[in-house]
Amino acid sequence: MAESRVHNQFKLITDDVLVDVGDDVILPGHLSPETSAISMTIRWFNFIECIYLYKNGQVTERTGYEDRLSLNTQELERGNVSLRMKNVKDSDRGFYICQVINGEQKEEDMVEFLTRVSATGPCSEMCLDKPRQPHETQETLQMEKSAVDLEMKMEREEALRVEMEEKGRDKLQKKLNVTSESSGPVSPGSPSNNQ
Repeated sequence: MAESRVHNQFKLITDDVLVDVGDDVILPGHLSPETSAISMTIRWFNFIECIYLYKNGQVTERTGYEDRLSLNTQELERGNVSLRMKNVKDSDRGFYICQVINGEQKEEDMVEFLTRVSATGPCSEMCLDKPRQPHETQETLQMEKSAVDLEMKMEREEALRVEMEEKGRDKLQKKLNVTSESSGPVSPGSPSNNQ
């Protein structure tokens, strides 16, 4: 029985990146051994702020990151949980943490994301100030709170979507009722009155 438990476990592997401001970047992350992540929860943090959440096939992003972040959902089947960020800003640099949760197992790893500022010309990694890593218990709690906040946003968006669908169905039903009422009563010679 313990053997199957070990068999189901995975490790999260990431790597650091260096990119020019204005470019798109992939913050790499993959599961080893190759394991489908489709049914898992995937969270990406910028330091302690949860900026991207994938759960139950739904995605939500932190305000300020809309339309800049994405996972390749087709690659999730192969354990690729890399985050794509469009149009990198210098303020995007820092430590990014990827968390992958499957049942009771939670794996996390950090990506150090450095930028080269194009205004000063290309510079080597040596000339960049490196941001501090989150390690303290308080910061870990703030990460969890941030993730829960983003999950609640996702749930509110889903509830709103369902409500909008229901209102749309109600409007359609009312139109159908009005249409059937306006078609008038059935004439005496119609088949529905023949017995």
